[in-house]
Amino acid sequence: MKKTKYYISYYSESDSKKIKRPYDPHFEKQYEFIANGTGNLCKRYWDAKKKDWRTAKNSWKIITVK
Repeated sequence: MKKTKYYISYYSESDSKKIKRPYDPHFEKQYEFIANGTGNLCKRYWDAKKKDWRTAKNSWKIITVK
């Protein structure tokens, strides 16, 4: 049985490009919040590659690959 892999895809303002990164859906590795200034739904997730939290502010989507 193959394990499902998850990725998050969004336009990163800090990187000035669209990025796709591995994503861990475990509740300790991500959460969502409403931005005070814009009212947009943002996703905060743990980026294992950068070993730090990242914030997806713009039109993020979660992609699954089996």
